[in-house]
Amino acid sequence: MSTNTEMRDDTKALEFSSGWSLGEKAYQAIRDDLVRHGARTIVEFGSGTSTLRLSRDLPHASIFSLDAEREFCEQTRKQLETLGGQASVEVSLRPIVWQRHSLGLFRSYELGPFPKDVDAVLIDGPPASTRRGREACLYQVFPYARIGARFYLDDYRRQFERQIVHNWLRAYPQELAHRETFEVDHRIAVLEKLGDRAAPRPVLSNVLDSAWQNSRHLLGRARRIASRR
Repeated sequence: MSTNTEMRDDTKALEFSSGWSLGEKAYQAIRDDLVRHGARTIVEFGSGTSTLRLSRDLPHASIFSLDAEREFCEQTRKQLETLGGQASVEVSLRPIVWQRHSLGLFRSYELGPFPKDVDAVLIDGPPASTRRGREACLYQVFPYARIGARFYLDDYRRQFERQIVHNWLRAYPQELAHRETFEVDHRIAVLEKLGDRAAPRPVLSNVLDSAWQNSRHLLGRARRIASRR
């Protein structure tokens, strides 16, 4: 009886059941786009259900998935052993840390190497509490992406993510294009790399936006600390 219960619990890991998760329709739209463009090397910011599903649906792919929490990394690795597909998957622990990109300060996944010639990038983390954490993800991986690589940003219905796309396009005005938006679940912005540039251009409005969001984060944190006293 316990074995059957464990099997049912494992199967749930393949469902996008959480309100914070990517969503079934969004996943299917991204998966179909990955297949159409023949993506083989995929970077994923935020591991979990999508990691398991991609490993099954894209058996010839190589997937590099990041997560900030050791618990979630270990959970995904364990689930891959029983529910994963034939794709090559590496789950990397990269805690949230402060970092600088073109004069702007961000709280995002710890800096580190990525696979070469990345075909596609799925950005579904870090959480909104980092303010512009997801913006930093593209700056980290952009030098490793090939021309024509696709970037998928989840939660594009939120103002935070819409502003992030604006900032990206200002930082890479000739090297990046917003190709389309998948109108499913939380909405997915789809961007494409058009040219090479190692670092984003320093844009005053982007720097000011980063500073403003960091100030709001620090102010909110100070208020929470004060309320506990």
